[in-house]
Parts: sequence; C-alpha cells; structure tokens
Amino acid sequence: MPSLVLRGSGATARFEAGLDHVRWERDGSTSRIPLEAIEEVRGDGRTVEVVLTTAQADRLPAVYAVHGASAAAVAAFSAAVRARLPERAPDRSRVDGEDLVTTVSTGRSRRPSRRTLAIVAAIDVTVGVLGESEFVLALPFVQLFTAVGVYLVSVMGQGLYCGKRLPKHGITVIAELDHHTHNTKVYRYTDLDGVRHLHRDPTGGRQLELSYDPRRPSRAATRLSLYDQFMMLLMTVVGLGMAGGGLGFTGYQLVVALRG
Repeated sequence: MPSLVLRGSGATARFEAGLDHVRWERDGSTSRIPLEAIEEVRGDGRTVEVVLTTAQADRLPAVYAVHGASAAAVAAFSAAVRARLPERAPDRSRVDGEDLVTTVSTGRSRRPSRRTLAIVAAIDVTVGVLGESEFVLALPFVQLFTAVGVYLVSVMGQGLYCGKRLPKHGITVIAELDHHTHNTKVYRYTDLDGVRHLHRDPTGGRQLELSYDPRRPSRAATRLSLYDQFMMLLMTVVGLGMAGGGLGFTGYQLVVALRG
C-alpha cells in the first residue's frame, strides 16, 4: 500500500505504509490516531470523516474531518484506511477512541500561501519592468529578510504570549516524560476531557509543569523566567523591525516604479 496524503482546507491527513495510525495535522498541531481508535471512515465527494469509537452507545463520537480535498484522493484515502481497520469481536469491551489519540504542538509556522507568493512575484516583476534594474536583484533578498522577521515575530511573539498568559489563565498540570528524540524531550499530559497530548521541551527533567489553554488543550507552555521573557521580547522586537523595514522598502520601490 502506498503512503497517502490528503490535503484539504485547513487540515492534512497522512496514512503511511506500514504504520498503524493516521496522522492529522491542523493549526500547528499533529494528532496521532491509532487504527484501533477508528470506528469508520466516511468519504463523500471532497470530504472525508474519520469517526472514532465510543465506550457508550449514547455518547456522540469524536470526528476528524478534512474538507475540500480532491475527490479521487478522498476515495483512495478512505478505502486504504478502511482496509486496515482491525476486526472487533462482538463481546469485546469498547473504548473511547479519543482516549487513544495523542496530540503534539509542532510549533511550525504555516508555509506562505500561493496567493502570497503570487503577490510577491507580481511586485518583483513590476519593479523589474518599470523601475531601475538594480532593485530587481535587491528585492528578493529584502523579501527573504522580511520573511525571517515575520518568522521571529510569529515564533517568539507567540511563545512569549503563551508563556505569559497560560500560567495565569490556563490549566496547570504536571507532565510526565514520555520519550526522547534526537534533539529534545517529549512530555505527555492529559486535559480535563481525558485526551492525551504531547509537548516538546529540551530543558525539563522527568516531570515538567505545564499550563495549557482550555479552549485549545494542545497549546501548552512552561512558565518563563525573566531572562527568557527579555530575550523573547528582544527577538520579537528585532523581528518587527526586520519585517517592517522590509515591507517599507518593498512598498517604496513599488510606488517609485509605478510613478515611473
């Protein structure tokens, strides 16, 4: 069976050959859904829904959905997952599939959209055709400089916001070390609904005090020291300067080119 990737509007599902789970990527977090936690897979047109098992018949199941995907990709993905679902004996006790799902925040910024790339390319072409030639060579470097600034603001600014806000307004738990990767430690914690989540942190020990957002439990943060707060604020300000300077330079060159 080939590895399949299903991309939709706002979510991506992956079902890789040889693995016993489906990966669900959405809003900067990745959920690992074991096949034993899946009751059924529904594919309808350009939408696929993965329905999880429930321990009680009167409880509504959790559903993971991808909308706006290719109809052919939906059909192939649905068929592949259905073919791998385990058989369940009628007398076997049922579990809530959501209890078997683990979620980890990836912390990755979203890739630039095609629309953003198209706008950047249109600006470069406009300046190149109507403006002075040296700015054509300068603009891509300025835009890369701007992208780095945006990345710093996104990562450091969000980290600072979560590190300041969640310990005060979130739910604080003690996370247990789950496993190591080649460059960090991964901790597990459970939210009030019993759903397990994973959090990456390279500095903790066997346990780690975390505060998570009750509205989005997969988003968690540790309490920041004054030094960490200062450095993250400094990098956020640097990123704002880089992004603002790059956007200002690009806008100025576009205006000059359009005026002739």
